[in-house]
Amino acid sequence: MTTAVLKINEELNGIELYFNTKPVQNVINKLKENGFRWSGFKKCWYTKKSEEAFQIANSLTNDHEESTVTTEIKSIEAKNIELNLWESTKWSEIQVNKEQSTKEMAKEIRTHVRKRFPQCKFSITSDYNSIRFYIVSSPYEKESTYILAIREYCSKLLNAYKYCTNYDPYGDYGSSYNFYGSVSIHWEYNQIETTEAHKKDMSEFDGKFAGFEKAEEERKEKEFQEYQQQRELEAIEIKKRQQGQKQTEFIYNNIDVRTLEENEQYFVIGSEFAELNKNNTIDEYIYEVSHGKYSLENVKITKEVHFTNEEALTHFSNMLLHDFDFLCETGGSYTEDNRINSMTDFYNMDKEERQTVKWNLLGVAVYFNNKLQFVVDAQGYSYARYVGLTTNATIEKTFTYEQVLNKEEITALKEQAAQLEDVSTNILSELDIKETWQNENWKEYKEAIKAKFKQSNMKLTKKIIQQLDIESLKVSMYKLLQEVNGIQEQFKDADIQQGEKLTLFYISDFGSMVTNRVTFDSVTPTTYAQYDNAVKLTYKPENKRQLYYTYHYSDMLVYKGWYNLPETILNYVETHNGYVLTKSKHMSCDKKQYDAVLEHFEQQGVTPIVNTYKTTF
Repeated sequence: MTTAVLKINEELNGIELYFNTKPVQNVINKLKENGFRWSGFKKCWYTKKSEEAFQIANSLTNDHEESTVTTEIKSIEAKNIELNLWESTKWSEIQVNKEQSTKEMAKEIRTHVRKRFPQCKFSITSDYNSIRFYIVSSPYEKESTYILAIREYCSKLLNAYKYCTNYDPYGDYGSSYNFYGSVSIHWEYNQIETTEAHKKDMSEFDGKFAGFEKAEEERKEKEFQEYQQQRELEAIEIKKRQQGQKQTEFIYNNIDVRTLEENEQYFVIGSEFAELNKNNTIDEYIYEVSHGKYSLENVKITKEVHFTNEEALTHFSNMLLHDFDFLCETGGSYTEDNRINSMTDFYNMDKEERQTVKWNLLGVAVYFNNKLQFVVDAQGYSYARYVGLTTNATIEKTFTYEQVLNKEEITALKEQAAQLEDVSTNILSELDIKETWQNENWKEYKEAIKAKFKQSNMKLTKKIIQQLDIESLKVSMYKLLQEVNGIQEQFKDADIQQGEKLTLFYISDFGSMVTNRVTFDSVTPTTYAQYDNAVKLTYKPENKRQLYYTYHYSDMLVYKGWYNLPETILNYVETHNGYVLTKSKHMSCDKKQYDAVLEHFEQQGVTPIVNTYKTTF
């Protein structure tokens, strides 16, 4: 329920409307049409107080039909709470209308200060671009702390209405503002009679002011001490930096940097890399490794840094996070896995395949007196981002990588990849889509190459794609493998006749594979829940007479004919003491179950007529 609260702000001579939620648009429009403005500071709609404005506000909070607001009206007249002199001179931010004319602003300011300082007389006048603000008389001496405190408050009030319209500190005339003016004590200032009430007020002010001054002195002293401390820290930092610069220069003067050619490079096997990296000193790495918090890595050395002075090595070992030119653009990781010819191949591997890839590091070997001290993997940066200890490592000229695919398999796959490149090139030439085959002509290209696969009895696999040299073709072939026609389209293309026997495979809501042998009746494209691409499949289950139907919208395999899936395809079956123990090979909902089904029937030369799990060729 939306409620509105109407408040009268006597101090600013204004009307304020507070809504508990954002009002409807017709209410907002009516507010704007009648001069109301939104205050982001006070979270209300406000305008100058007038009979007309009050009627508009009252109508919005009472007229249910017009505003669609259920109202709760609270007209609050600001009470004339008398402030003592000290309280009245304390400034707090207020929300004002800076867009009104100087005449209207001067009137608001005049009303405000007369109510706040009734003991003073002010002269506040205006013209089109300025406001003249004078303190004319008061019970206080002209240069007293009391009159200066009142003047400071009035200055802050005047500045609250002022804003910069054109900031230009370097121009001939500087920045410009919506109006000009300041607060001054009138040249004919008159000190009126000081009453006992004024004297009491001044006495209270003196007490508060003394405490305020003491607090200010303490604050300034604290700020000064903090400033001094900061300066000392900066001086220490500058000294460290200067010392670091001297040490850096000393390091550069006592090293011999050697970039190794391909035939000169070698391996540091079993380098100990701490789990906590980016340390500044070698001792921090030693501490981590000594507590068993490390991993063993093999590093291929592409550069050597030979220190000719032990002190220079010590300096370098204690400033590992500093930048050094000889570390720039070194480090990183690589693999010699013959299944990966670009990172595209790695990104298209599944989780299990990625775990079989062994990565090696590239790095810089640090020597002193021709003895290896440690290795650095900068990861392309110019500082020692990762450091490996080499106390227990060995140096090998060559490194044998255990490949998943042997040479004969790679040779055969490369031949098929070359054949695929030729097929693709011919299609691009025949269709004349060399510039557009990856985007607007992708569907045309896809159908053409699938036809070529079928014609030549060529099966596209991930292993063949990995051996492609053309990166754009590699990306497109991975895309081709992943793009599967929707279930509605596949059932339409399958052209299944009523009465045909089918075997359905799909993962149930419980995560296990379902085998369903049915006699087909009909299939209807439809929607199901939030799925637009679904089918309603009507059939007779095996050994049933009546028709049943189910909705399918995700992965499933459909084979023509009735087939049995041996239990050992998806499960481990063991016999112990006359008991049969069956254990699933897959986790719940694991889609690898589909791969197992596909592989089993593929070995028998049986292919699915519907396969929404993955594209097969």
